Amino acid sequence: MHRICIVSSMRTTLDLNKSLIEEALRLTGTKTKKAVIEAGLRELIHAEKVKLFINARGSISDLTITADDVRRWRDQEESIIEIASVNEPSNT
Repeated sequence: MHRICIVSSMRTTLDLNKSLIEEALRLTGTKTKKAVIEAGLRELIHAEKVKLFINARGSISDLTITADDVRRWRDQEESIIEIASVNEPSNT
């Protein structure tokens, strides 16, 4: 049996602020510069995706779910609510 592992990486030379890297290493307990940079990139990407999600909220014109609808769904007896098991919200 043969296993194939494909690793995608990119070797890059960067001129980084030494004090920023040292502080990030100290605060996070991360062992390597590579790990702290990758963690920072993940956080930056996450933060930008959150901004996109928040900004998209205003563009959803047919969202008619109320907080009461969500509470009703949450209070249903099923511990895991699957899409097919959720009742449509009432228009009352």
